[in-house]
Amino acid sequence: MAFDNSIVDIKQQVNIVDVIGREVNLKKAGSSYKGLCPFHNEKTPSFSVNEQGQYFNCFGCGRKGDVFRFVMDYYKLPFMDAVDKICGEYGIKKPEWGSRGPKIDYDKYHAINAKAARFFYNCLGKIPNKGISYLSSRGLKKETITAFGLGYAPPDGTALTDYLRSQGISDDDLLMLGLSSQGKNGLYDKFRDRVIFPIINSNDKVIGFGGRAIGDAMPKYLNSPESSIFLKKNNLFGLNLTRREISDADRAIMVEGYMDLISLYQAGIKNVAASLGTALTDNQARLICRYSKNIVLAYDSDQAGINAALRGISVIQGAGGKARVMNVTDGKDPDDFVKKHGKDAFLKLADNATAATDYRIRLAAKDFDLSDDRQVLDFIDRVVPILRSLGPVEQDMYIRKLSEKVGISEHAISLAVNSDNTRAKTSRPSRPLNINRRDYKQENSLLERLEIALLLLASTDYRYLNRLSEDGIIIRTALADKVRSAEESLVNNIKPGALGIDLNEISELLDPDDEAAFRKYLKSIKIGHDDEAFYKQTKAAYFINNYRVEKTELQSELAVAEKLGNTEEVERIATALIELDKKINRLTEDVNG
Repeated sequence: MAFDNSIVDIKQQVNIVDVIGREVNLKKAGSSYKGLCPFHNEKTPSFSVNEQGQYFNCFGCGRKGDVFRFVMDYYKLPFMDAVDKICGEYGIKKPEWGSRGPKIDYDKYHAINAKAARFFYNCLGKIPNKGISYLSSRGLKKETITAFGLGYAPPDGTALTDYLRSQGISDDDLLMLGLSSQGKNGLYDKFRDRVIFPIINSNDKVIGFGGRAIGDAMPKYLNSPESSIFLKKNNLFGLNLTRREISDADRAIMVEGYMDLISLYQAGIKNVAASLGTALTDNQARLICRYSKNIVLAYDSDQAGINAALRGISVIQGAGGKARVMNVTDGKDPDDFVKKHGKDAFLKLADNATAATDYRIRLAAKDFDLSDDRQVLDFIDRVVPILRSLGPVEQDMYIRKLSEKVGISEHAISLAVNSDNTRAKTSRPSRPLNINRRDYKQENSLLERLEIALLLLASTDYRYLNRLSEDGIIIRTALADKVRSAEESLVNNIKPGALGIDLNEISELLDPDDEAAFRKYLKSIKIGHDDEAFYKQTKAAYFINNYRVEKTELQSELAVAEKLGNTEEVERIATALIELDKKINRLTEDVNG
């Protein structure tokens, strides 16, 4: 079921500085932005925009308000039209308006969730219980438990449902908020025998819950379903408590899990936020960047954490932030590390976090033996797209660093970077195609379609996700990468015995524009009855596409080598072209046969 965005959710997705900056020339002034007031004539700026608080104020004429008030006053619009204008410009789903405003009573739902949170908290206080035993075993103090409002869902199947019904809450509301589920014998509690983490938005409203299983129950973490007041992609765990510390420190430490954040907070590291156990989204990145543009990613040190860091770098940079990656040594995650080594040791790691570009290049270097000339060339080929994503000054600096590292001249590396006279506008977590500008849109569209087709197959049988990696298929296009991230996060909570992933759940983890594009592919791609045949044919088409692009690049290199009279290089490239033609022909037979 899909729900409308609340006014609060819309405000969280839109930055008032961006909206007003379209009409007013704003300049940074301390913690705010200033400009000439658009509502009265003045020569000295008295119009101030506060990015953290998301409000404007003119000290000259007294006009002030939030982003909706600015749009209403500046464009002379009624409230509902102002909301519709903002939603249209930012690709946000518009609310369904009734005769007096939004149909959904957000205050009512927030109040119900607050009652549920108080119930869970009180249950945790009824010692002894397994919830308090678990939290004590994780080293949490009473004041920390109180600060986060942690609770316990008793094993009794209808305890919460019965309590909320006694408070006059309807069954429809309990189901809508995901506090209860429908069974054969009536409603029962969704959360049972779990430690409860209330999820509170930056406006201090309880919007949902996360439940951690005690023991071996599955799934390990159970979250409230997406609803009219709870969209995971728009919120960050803990930000209600930590936003001031993030702003004061001008640095946010991003972690993945509830316990990572809570352990750091208890240790005195309070400029931290968590991404609700999912890959960092564009909206979450925009939200955290309101409080600081300097983001340190402190994810787990395993491969999943590395992948999350690469995705995080991309979305943070897309939101205008500066990303660094922290190497959490001697411990699987921040929770383990800070308990073992303490606050000062953790902050030292944060201070020494690796800049995003250095991190991506170092990670790429691990795949190559840089004492082997052939692998050096492959390494350069891998990092060229990274260099293309940089601004001219940063790009020049890293070209110089690479030249010193691998013993290839700066001129040669620069030539490779600028060979197609283009610049990627955003960084990408994996190597994008290097093709001519006139071919880019067509080739990229084909590649995206092939990648989405493979991922749609993986959604019907998630075992194909591993096949993609095993067969050397690298997801390169931005939309496909987000779909893959969504699938990987959902696989972790898949029901025992199930092979498929709900496509609607994938869509809910995407931003509105990406969701629209993804649903277009859903309508146009047909897998058929034979999954394996579809996989083999699509995989073959994927590699044909890549080989053809590689062939175009080699033909350009061949022309340069011939012009320079480099006979050895001409022979090498000619041999490579012959081998590529053989590969393309073999795969074409597979696709057609």
